[in-house]
Amino acid sequence: MEQWKEIFINKIPKGVYQLQMSNGEEQGLTIELSKRNLCVRIKFGAVQAVRMLDEGIVQCDLYCDAAIKKYKDDAFSNIIYEVQQGEFAKQINQMSGGYGEALGLRHYVVITQNYNIDIVTEWEPTIEVLNS
Repeated sequence: MEQWKEIFINKIPKGVYQLQMSNGEEQGLTIELSKRNLCVRIKFGAVQAVRMLDEGIVQCDLYCDAAIKKYKDDAFSNIIYEVQQGEFAKQINQMSGGYGEALGLRHYVVITQNYNIDIVTEWEPTIEVLNS
């Protein structure tokens, strides 16, 4: 059963953010969240898989499990969560013939007002909060 855990609690200020995402061989995956005079950069480095979905198509079908009900009721205010036994990570591990398990891949979910982003990676992300 999929289990979600809040991580980096209170590191990302609550709010409604605009999202900019970039991914490439050199810099890896960076998710930038911005609002008024605040910018939050979540750097994942090189990732094995990314899935980005419009929130309107997944809120009931993908994320209605009782295990995450408390986060949904709070409007996913923490923004980033680590997922244990997640379906997306299981799919990636199956596709890799078990190689993902050998790497000790981690599954994260970033939820904004408009997008749900699943990330499967070896590394824990770093977070920078910048005031402009």
